[in-house]
Parts: sequence; C-alpha cells; structure tokens
Amino acid sequence: MVTVVFVDIRGFTTLADRSTAREAVDYLNEFFGVVIPILTRHGGHPNQMLGDGLLGVFGAPDPLPDHADCAVAAAREMLSTVDSHFGERCRIGIGINSGLVLIGSIGGGELVEVGVIGDPVNVASRVQDATRELREPLLVTEATLSLLERETSGLARRATLELRGKSKPVTVYGTAASD
Repeated sequence: MVTVVFVDIRGFTTLADRSTAREAVDYLNEFFGVVIPILTRHGGHPNQMLGDGLLGVFGAPDPLPDHADCAVAAAREMLSTVDSHFGERCRIGIGINSGLVLIGSIGGGELVEVGVIGDPVNVASRVQDATRELREPLLVTEATLSLLERETSGLARRATLELRGKSKPVTVYGTAASD
C-alpha cells in the first residue's frame, strides 16, 4: 500500500521550443533540484523522472504508515516552493492516488530498473493530467483522502472524473478556490 505522486511542469513543451537544449536541461535540473529534496524530506522515494515530470512513491521501498499524509504535505510544499523559487517561470500540476502496487525489477537485456506497477499509478497519472482541465494545481483522489489523518485541511471535492481505462469514475479533491 503506497501513495503515488505525479508532478508535471506546465507549458514545458513551449518553453523547450523557445530554448536551446542546454537551457531546457538547465531548467529541468533546477526544477528537479528544488522538488526532489522536498519529496525525500517528507519520506518519499523519487522513482522516475519522466521528461519534465516526476513520479514519486510514499510507502515503498521503505514502509511509511502515514504515506498519504506525507505525500500531500510534500505536494503542498512543492507548490509553495516552486512558486516562491520560480515565480511565473514555472507552474506545476500534481496528481496523488493511493493503493496497492507491485514494486520490483522491470526490464530485460541491458536495461533493468525498479518500477512501480498497478492501477494506482495509472490513476495518479491521469489525475495529474486532469489538473490542467480543472485548473487545479493539486488533485487528490478519494482513495488518498480516505487515508489522510493530518493533511485534510483545505481539500474540497472538485469533480468526479471518467478516466481512460477505468470502469468507475474517480472523485478528486483540490486545494484551489472554486471559480
């Protein structure tokens, strides 16, 4: 049982189009240099950098009884720190979901990595995608909300989403003010 966090930079494709490759890499290095320490400080494991995004896991490989609270606290700190560090130069979207996953070595031949596989990962990714359309910087699923003990303040129901590949809709909660 883990909580999965997907973080994505908004508008990175446009930024990369207007930048040199070196400038884009420097920007990503600066971004990851800001968010990864926040993730780890809250007990998360940076599992994968995904271009201009990050997949973080709370509760594995090291067990973390309050993984959901730690993940939401990390996400809130990431939003605040990215805003203060980058200002208008960087906006992010974060999707969080909790559930049972399989963690292990995945690959073959010359490439093997530790992967996190399961429906909770897919849902977290799709919820992060929904931050764009809902114009919310942070969305947390009901599965995560049900595990929270400390980090419930400011979370309000935002939508029930039909997610690609899911037979049942997923309810999400956000922290931004409603329009």
